[in-house]
Amino acid sequence: MKIIYWSDFNCPYSYIGYKRLKKAISELKLDIELEMKAFELEQELDENEIIPMINHYARKYGIPEFEAKDMLKKIDDIGKEEGLNFDYSNAKITPSKDAHRLLKLAMHKDNSLLVDNIIEKTYNAFLCENKPLARKEVLIEIGTTQGLEEDEIINMLNSNSYEIEVQIDEEDAKLNGVQAVPCYFVENGDEMLVIPGALSKEEFKNALMDLKSGDIESKTY
Repeated sequence: MKIIYWSDFNCPYSYIGYKRLKKAISELKLDIELEMKAFELEQELDENEIIPMINHYARKYGIPEFEAKDMLKKIDDIGKEEGLNFDYSNAKITPSKDAHRLLKLAMHKDNSLLVDNIIEKTYNAFLCENKPLARKEVLIEIGTTQGLEEDEIINMLNSNSYEIEVQIDEEDAKLNGVQAVPCYFVENGDEMLVIPGALSKEEFKNALMDLKSGDIESKTY
């Protein structure tokens, strides 16, 4: 079984869904290959600009800052229920393209543990530690603490390496009708199940078991 999923490091629900899915796979003791594909939510942002999340939410949704603060707190609470030390309310939003390129660099090493660790560390840096993901020093720290060479990361960031791979992921998202993240495409032989959104752990478990057993005709997720 394989799961190809589109996510963005700037998206709290992408991290929540990732953790719930991993828990579901672990509890079911399934052997599943996971592949993350890039989906940039905030492509219009200037990479040199760092915007406090409350300001970003207020502007994006056209609401007062006190309403934005309440929305963000609810997301923080959901993350904490999953055991994540979310501080999304105080995050600083920037473009995520370079973070996706860093992950592509890790994927090129053909080391699944390295890839998993980079994903975890990148989500955590933004959503829990309030580090802006467009800053080179942040990405260098993420990569080097997980075993990537500093020079290799710097060379990647100072070039257009892996930009094509990120663009291909985003074109694939359009071709597959993915308009929001997270979105999961679960493959089991000739069967395919599309799961939009961050389901609960139990819903992920039910979906995976239904697909594995072939009992998916009457199921909608």
